[in-house]
Amino acid sequence: MPVVRRFAGRLSLVSLAAIAACSTPPPPPPPTPPPAVVETIRPRPPMGAVEGMSIPEVGANGQYLTPNRGVTSNTALWHVRMALNVAALACHDSGDLARTQYNQMLHVHKSVLGEANAAVDRNYAAAYGGTGTAYRERLNTVVYNFFSLPPVTKSFCPVAIAVGGRLLAMSSAEMLANAPVALAELEKPFQDFYAAYADYLRRLAEWQSRFGATVTVVVSPTPLPPPPVPPGEAPAAAGYGRSLPPPPSTMTPGATPPAALPSAAPPPVATPPRVAPPAVVPTLPSGTPPPRLTVQPLPASQE
Repeated sequence: MPVVRRFAGRLSLVSLAAIAACSTPPPPPPPTPPPAVVETIRPRPPMGAVEGMSIPEVGANGQYLTPNRGVTSNTALWHVRMALNVAALACHDSGDLARTQYNQMLHVHKSVLGEANAAVDRNYAAAYGGTGTAYRERLNTVVYNFFSLPPVTKSFCPVAIAVGGRLLAMSSAEMLANAPVALAELEKPFQDFYAAYADYLRRLAEWQSRFGATVTVVVSPTPLPPPPVPPGEAPAAAGYGRSLPPPPSTMTPGATPPAALPSAAPPPVATPPRVAPPAVVPTLPSGTPPPRLTVQPLPASQE
């Protein structure tokens, strides 16, 4: 039986090898690879603006301080005119519609615009005397620069076209009362831009604190100084009119109006003594007047 024994011996060796293989622990799994490195992107200014740009401070009403704050309705109307003048020069995506509207507005509302301009001149003369023109032109320069801010042009132009169309559709008698609303609407794209830029500065400061160990950036530019505030309406005693229409009558509805005075020989009315206007308190610091800026409308369309 040698063959059987040899075969049994081989089976025993195979069995032992199989048992040994089963008792060997499996190799450990390969180590987990580290997570992929994600590059942290540094925040960029909104709307293509430059880095390190200064923006105005926020006022008590939560709005950024602009040259359109504290204006009378006459000044508001003139600022609306300047804003639409900027749009006429800068907005060309709608077939020069902004320019066409602006030239039409100068023609259709020529009278009320002239009255507003004269009223603003009187306000500056009452506040600053002979230097009133220089102070007004200084503010005009600030207003033009404000509405000409390049990053906001794209969002400002559609608003300017909408406001210009609405002003053309109303009568001249409605212009003065609607001027503050139109001015606020024209300013909103700039208020939105300042808010977006302030948010960019906040995110940039956070990025700098976490990832900017080897990079130095300016995350808190110096705020713009508050722009000058135009003077208020000249007092009525100085012979200057109101900037808004008089309030509606307070007579009770249905009441009988007072009888008219007889047409013959009206009683004499004593002329009250002329009262001098109150002392003028300048709203701008004294200094050398800035160079004169001549504000001219665009030429009339030749079409």
